[in-house]
Amino acid sequence: MSIEELLVSTADKVWKGKRVQDLEDLLVGRLAAATGAEPRAAYLELDGVLGRIAEGADGRLGFQAAFPVHP
Repeated sequence: MSIEELLVSTADKVWKGKRVQDLEDLLVGRLAAATGAEPRAAYLELDGVLGRIAEGADGRLGFQAAFPVHP
């Protein structure tokens, strides 16, 4: 899986308030390798960003649910 695919998959999960540790670990490894950062530092940075995004999931999902898609 490419780093782009990992980013999209992670973003999709976190947008909905779901954290998938195995997926995030793969992403951290790829980010650390791509940037030369220490894996622990990359994890801490990513965890903070994902945590802030996930916090707003209930509001986003509630808003989306107010506008259901009907075929």
